[in-house]
Amino acid sequence: MHGGLQDPLIELQQRQLGREFNDALVESIDETIIDLLGRAVLDALYAHLQTNYSISRDEVPYRLDTLLTTLEKIFGVRSSQTITKAIAKKFHLKLGLEFTGNPSHTLLEYVDEAKMKVQNSPSK
Repeated sequence: MHGGLQDPLIELQQRQLGREFNDALVESIDETIIDLLGRAVLDALYAHLQTNYSISRDEVPYRLDTLLTTLEKIFGVRSSQTITKAIAKKFHLKLGLEFTGNPSHTLLEYVDEAKMKVQNSPSK
């Protein structure tokens, strides 16, 4: 490797992994909210994020803090914790990871934990 440049194949695999990771996260959010609250609530949530924060569905993985704040404002802290724990559980399942619930974890912490597990797991 020259000058610390990364192998293009490894870089491509990491970008693909990132895309799959984010897709799994958005699917987990969608499916969990639909399962718990219905399609209309999911649509209203995305409309709210777009209107108030200019966040599209595809940008949600990069703005989880805003999603969490929005869920807390709409549903309250305790209910939003239940929702985000369900999202995290579904997300771990989609990634083939074991889920261990932690009452003090936020969705951000669960996602960071999953990212570390995926990055440290041997390639399939």
